[in-house]
Amino acid sequence: MTKNWRWFISKTLRDAVEMHKQVIKLLSAQSDLLKPSRVEELQNGLDALKAKLIGPVGKTKLLEEMDALTIVADRVLLPYPDPKARDWVEMFLVVVVLVLAFRTFFFQPFKIPTGSMQPTLYGITIENLMDDNGTGSVEKGILTALEPIFEPQDLGRTITFVNGDKATITQYKDMQRVKLSSLADRAEQQFSISFKLPGIGGWPADKLRGYSYHSMQAEGNWRLIRINPPKRIFPFINKQTLFFEDMDSNDNIEIEKSGWFPPLDSHQQPVLGGPSLADYGQPHVGDEFSNGDFVYKMRVKTGDHLFVNRITFNFRRPRRGDICVFSTKGVPVTGDVNAAEIFYIKRLVALGNETISIGHDRHIRINGRRIDANDSGFEFLYDFPIDLKPVNGQVSWIPTNPAIDSVYSGHVNNSHGGAHGNLAPFFLDSESTLKLKPNQYLMFGDNTTNSSDSRTWGQLPMRNVIGKSSFVYWPPLTTRFGWSHR
Repeated sequence: MTKNWRWFISKTLRDAVEMHKQVIKLLSAQSDLLKPSRVEELQNGLDALKAKLIGPVGKTKLLEEMDALTIVADRVLLPYPDPKARDWVEMFLVVVVLVLAFRTFFFQPFKIPTGSMQPTLYGITIENLMDDNGTGSVEKGILTALEPIFEPQDLGRTITFVNGDKATITQYKDMQRVKLSSLADRAEQQFSISFKLPGIGGWPADKLRGYSYHSMQAEGNWRLIRINPPKRIFPFINKQTLFFEDMDSNDNIEIEKSGWFPPLDSHQQPVLGGPSLADYGQPHVGDEFSNGDFVYKMRVKTGDHLFVNRITFNFRRPRRGDICVFSTKGVPVTGDVNAAEIFYIKRLVALGNETISIGHDRHIRINGRRIDANDSGFEFLYDFPIDLKPVNGQVSWIPTNPAIDSVYSGHVNNSHGGAHGNLAPFFLDSESTLKLKPNQYLMFGDNTTNSSDSRTWGQLPMRNVIGKSSFVYWPPLTTRFGWSHR
């Protein structure tokens, strides 16, 4: 570009400079295809225009030189076939390169696959919305069931008592106790837990909250005889077909019902008729349904979508409390160090050369120091109710409530596992310790009773960490949207 301060105030000069640059670009691309005389002719025109770009701007003479160069360029330069198509292809390739560079070196989109970081970040979770029944009594607004029946996701659902009274669940206490919106006491009686699917007006708002609903109702007295696997009809459009027989007919006619966009679990396996061992209220072959019964009714939370910050760790090493995305390459997360590479997201709790243990109070200890809610990154994890009680003659912190799924409950060792199974083979009890090797990390999930993490598969090489969790861009109507999660 010709240096002339008048470029800032003269549009004609700016247009002439741009034209000069473009003709040079075309001449460079075609110089090996043109005769030397043609090249010289065009170069003379460029030199003449360049001379007018220096010093005071004579608009009339500048426009004349631009017209003259246009005439020469049209005569000398070879026309490109499909110039518009070439321009679009060039622009597309530039955009692709920029996007790939941005993704590789700056911010990479990432989808939370599982619920191991709940409630900090949500993965793909499936809720059974089918009605459930129980028996219990109400005292001071607390419904106490005779048997464990409640789950954390029952919050907001309707309780209907056998006498017709209704109330809404406003707080989850434990598997046998919930708080109701109605404070009237009630003697022991049967009740049902139900969820009403949102109307047309409620679907868009729930979609922006990351919810999608899947349901099917029987239109007669049916028996389920077959569930086909999902089938892709168009890109991003799947269909799954269920086959029933009419129990009121003797014609043995199959009734075919299709569900569009059928639900998938966190491993992208089909929920209906798939290999999942979880019970989401899905139907099974041989189940019978009366007219109007739901064959299935469930809600799927799509999981948080966020950008992984790949810049920060180029300038500093990860710190305790950071939420990190890492590769499982070479780490036996499934029991096989040679398994296919996948990406996990967990919270970094211990660094190389440190000794860690998990106390009976569900707090980790680093080199003997108890980590609590005052430590950065653990403000919510360890902010659960505790009681001071004597244990072996010493006053200790004892959690008031047991650890449960999807609620900040600290970190449990294997002696806390109970019904949750063999959660922490590296931390059998409060006395177990693990000494980290240099350049190794320990990664724990915030959803301590539902996380496969370093308690199970051990240490993670520092080189496996690829970035830090950053901006949550989907779903927008959640408290996690933006930079707020920590």
